Amino acid sequence: MSRRLLLPLCLLAAALPAGCGAQEPPAVKARGNRIAVEVKDFRYVPQTIEASPGRLRLDIVNHGRLAHTLWVSRRNQNVAKASSLLPGERTSKTLRVRKGRYRFFCALSNHEELGMYGTLIVR
Repeated sequence: MSRRLLLPLCLLAAALPAGCGAQEPPAVKARGNRIAVEVKDFRYVPQTIEASPGRLRLDIVNHGRLAHTLWVSRRNQNVAKASSLLPGERTSKTLRVRKGRYRFFCALSNHEELGMYGTLIVR
């Protein structure tokens, strides 16, 4: 390899994030046991939520162009289900959470595979 190419390649490698793999987005903390979850087409905002054990209220609004759901599961057991929300609709879901990691996702069609999932971390 020529020296002309070596320096740009080294600089490029140094600029890449460590691991280069999928990284979990920064967590948004629930305030007062409550968090707003915005549903867009094929993603949730925030995608990673941090909460304390106990009651947690999810205020969910669909800003997408399609209907979506929000199901919460832990160890392959569903612990909460927000049924299908049409564009512009909103709902709230209250659940009890214990320490651990939960997954939330859209149960419609292939929406989860298209990126509609997130993580709830309870500490």
